[in-house]
Amino acid sequence: MISFSDILKAGFDFILPHTCIICSEELERGMICDNCLEYLPLVNPPLCPACGRPAANAAHCTFCRDRDALDHGRAWMLFVPPSDAVIHHFKYRRKTRLAHLLGRAMAGIVKADFVLSQSDVVASIPLFWLKKIRRGYNQSAILAQIISTETGIEHRDLLKRIRNTRTQTRLSEEHRRQNVLNAFAVCGDGVQDKKILLIDDVLTTGATLKECYRVLKQAGAAEVYSCVAAITPDRSHAPSRHRPATSLRHRPACLSASGGTGRSRQVNLRPGFPG
Repeated sequence: MISFSDILKAGFDFILPHTCIICSEELERGMICDNCLEYLPLVNPPLCPACGRPAANAAHCTFCRDRDALDHGRAWMLFVPPSDAVIHHFKYRRKTRLAHLLGRAMAGIVKADFVLSQSDVVASIPLFWLKKIRRGYNQSAILAQIISTETGIEHRDLLKRIRNTRTQTRLSEEHRRQNVLNAFAVCGDGVQDKKILLIDDVLTTGATLKECYRVLKQAGAAEVYSCVAAITPDRSHAPSRHRPATSLRHRPACLSASGGTGRSRQVNLRPGFPG
């Protein structure tokens, strides 16, 4: 029997059909077409051992070389077109259903990584309370909950943001560090001697994660790791670029004609991708 909700959903789909958030192609279901999924530039080794950024000879990247670095880190995709559009829709345009794609992919990395899979607790990067009210949700917390469910690692709120900070987007590396200095505090117990996995949507210079790392270490954490949905390439290590398969129907408009990003199907995500 067809329910009223099914009829209502069908009506909305007719009036406002699904379109791919990257190329705007009409879809029967989901938010990203198969073609654009193929173009998501996934992270491939060699990797920086601290943050998981592609780095020559698996050495520490530019951002982790001279600073206090995390004990271990991984990332799913590079924060370059078209993946930057995916993150933007998830973070700023309330496309929270994308968390299923991102969270399950990140969970696959956690389960396959010997170090990350040994984590005792999964924790998200907190938003300042006012910013959370304005946005309506904490994208990192949504990812952390999905990763916890998929991996069986306990999810706990270990950190709170005690100071409202400027957006990091247009700040230099040094200004980013100063912006988040003393912006976080540990809340509750459960940090002492724990291996903690921090979850976030994007890692650029790593200033936010490193500040959380510092606070957690001071509170007695044994190890602090990270897993992010997207990470910016290292300035000294350009990502490899490969010509896409000729069978692909079209090229996402956000990619220039001068060259696409490398692609690698590490996880089959389509069967679990929500409609």
